[in-house]
Amino acid sequence: MKLRSISIAFIAMILSCSSVANDNIDVYKKEIETVIETFRLAIINKDRETFKSLFYSESIPWIAVFSDEMINAKRKLKPDFPRSVNFGKYGAPVKMISEKDQQEEKIWNIKIESDGYLGSVHFNYSDHRNGIKKAFGTEAWDLIKGESGWKIVSVMYTVTEIPQVIDSASLQVEQTEK
Repeated sequence: MKLRSISIAFIAMILSCSSVANDNIDVYKKEIETVIETFRLAIINKDRETFKSLFYSESIPWIAVFSDEMINAKRKLKPDFPRSVNFGKYGAPVKMISEKDQQEEKIWNIKIESDGYLGSVHFNYSDHRNGIKKAFGTEAWDLIKGESGWKIVSVMYTVTEIPQVIDSASLQVEQTEK
C-alpha cells in the first residue's frame, strides 16, 4: 500500500513538472513570435535601430541559397553566378533595409523550437518592394536568449526571384532604347 502511494505521488510530480515545462515552452514561443513580428514591422517602418537591436552582433551569418530555377536563369547571363552567398560578409543586417523603397517581408507557416536558451525558427516568406512581390522562399533563424532577451545569431534562406517583375527604371531604359 505504501509503495502504491509513493508511486502515485511520483507520477503526479512528473506530470506537474511536465505541465510547467510545457507552459514555459509556450512562453518562449510567444517571446520568439514577438521577435519575428518586430523584425517584420521594423522592415515596413524602416526602423533601423529596432532592426539592429534584434541581432546578437552586426556580423552574423546571413546566407542566401538560390533555387535551381533562379540559378538557371542567372547563369544564362552570368555563368559563374554562385549557388549561395553569405551577405553577412558585406556588413550589418540593417543594410538590407532600403532607404527609398517601400518594403515588406510577409511571413507564414512559422515553426518555433526552443528550450528557453536556444531557439530556432523556420517559416515561408515573400519579399515585396513597392507593393510588388520580388522573391520568395523559406527562411531559418537561430536565436539565443541573452541578458536583453532573444537575439538572432544566424539567418539562412532560400531565394526564388519572380522573373516577370520589371521595375519601372529598367522599363524606361528599354523604352528609350527602342
